[in-house]
Amino acid sequence: MSTLKKDSKIILVGSGVFGLSNALHLASNGYTNVTVFDRLDLEAQRFTLLRGSDTASADINKVFRAQYAEKKHYQDLAFQALDVWQKWNRDIQLLPEDEAKNFTGLQLLDMCGTLKIDDIFGWEEKASMENYIKEGLGALRYDMNDPADLKRARAAGYGPKLEIALQLKKHKIPQLVGAFDSSSGILYASRCLQYASYLCRSMGVKFVLGGCKGTFKDYICNNNTDIKGIITEDGKKHFSDLVVINCGPWSTKLVPELTGINEATAGNVLICKIPDYRNDLKVKYSSKNFPMLAWKSGHSREHEHLGGLFLFPCMEPEGYMKIIIRQTKYTNPEVLKDGRVVSIPKTAISSPPFKYLTKNIVGQVEEWLNIFFPDLVDLEWQSKILWYTDTINNDYIYDFVPGKKNLFVACGGSGHAFKMLPVLGQFLVDKIEGRENLYTNLFSWRRPEDFSSDPNGLQEGLEGSRVYSKQIMSVAEDYNFRRLPKAKL
Repeated sequence: MSTLKKDSKIILVGSGVFGLSNALHLASNGYTNVTVFDRLDLEAQRFTLLRGSDTASADINKVFRAQYAEKKHYQDLAFQALDVWQKWNRDIQLLPEDEAKNFTGLQLLDMCGTLKIDDIFGWEEKASMENYIKEGLGALRYDMNDPADLKRARAAGYGPKLEIALQLKKHKIPQLVGAFDSSSGILYASRCLQYASYLCRSMGVKFVLGGCKGTFKDYICNNNTDIKGIITEDGKKHFSDLVVINCGPWSTKLVPELTGINEATAGNVLICKIPDYRNDLKVKYSSKNFPMLAWKSGHSREHEHLGGLFLFPCMEPEGYMKIIIRQTKYTNPEVLKDGRVVSIPKTAISSPPFKYLTKNIVGQVEEWLNIFFPDLVDLEWQSKILWYTDTINNDYIYDFVPGKKNLFVACGGSGHAFKMLPVLGQFLVDKIEGRENLYTNLFSWRRPEDFSSDPNGLQEGLEGSRVYSKQIMSVAEDYNFRRLPKAKL
């Protein structure tokens, strides 16, 4: 517990999901002197990779799901977040006209559902189904191979979304299994962050964004333990009573104590814009007719060849489609001046720019599209490098830094934090006000030596097989996908 007062100066470094959620909850709980710093002017970039943002938060869309296999505590948290998302979906319609014009659309959450398909049921899918049944939510799930479920789905208007799987089973994958989850959907990520930022500003949160003025350089501290504020790249000192680091994949570089429990990993993203003259594709892949589709999802299945592929519906009105490939998340370990080996993000705005995926991943996307969605093969696909943050056990980190005074860390999304934006910041407030609960304990500081395994490979360092320098990288020509008539599973 800290000794903060409601008018204490609080600095948040980072304006992504964690930073905005923290600012929102601090302001909502009466803290009146909150300032957010960020190296990017994400507001000018509209929080989107389409305008040059390079953080995982600033994507075009994200998954909303409540199914969490055996982790019911995350299921419960997701449903808490859902209540807020639905409220925000209503409230955003009431934005002042001069604010609304900054948004490409006034929908944040699209409950289009998720169609999870595979050639076998992984244990995660079975555990999620069992949890839903225990909670009385089994009716929200529709098994593609259960005639009664298909009848229910068609009566509820989900028939077209399951028909995709039925046609694949009939014509290409006889052994196909899967289910449609109607309690899931997509979040239009950039709009979500824009709206959260708007709410923060309306409650008095201050922002210092972009360039040297917004970029963290160092801490103001006494004896290397008592943090008094931050110094930005322009040399200015900003004193505070608490500094919160919410820098996602850059956090471990700024907080040495995170080494071994928090690592930057690159996700694989491809996007394409459906041409205006292809209205047939826009209709077919509209979220009204097409769900988010997941092939071989879950940790037990996604590491196989052609595993861990997700196809998102067409984003409206922008017309973009997206594929993410969770199969392998790559690293860029560097030896820092203090001797630590830390994975450092390199992106399209790095010098030199880094913007292409590995040749192996791109080749698998080409193969997968030919098998599943050949009408998308000829579109102009392009890669996007977005850096995520994995923790040693996939739980978020929300805690004071051991051995430091007035320094707090909120990070470690591990690929499943965005959906929780409406609720995450409450755990910062709980910690600084001395309240303990299931989640503050779950997200508390951890030590590498407390874990017998390292499932995300945070200890691999320079020797790991996922290191980018060891990969064969794709080139621009590799995204001109070919027709592969003989492609099959």
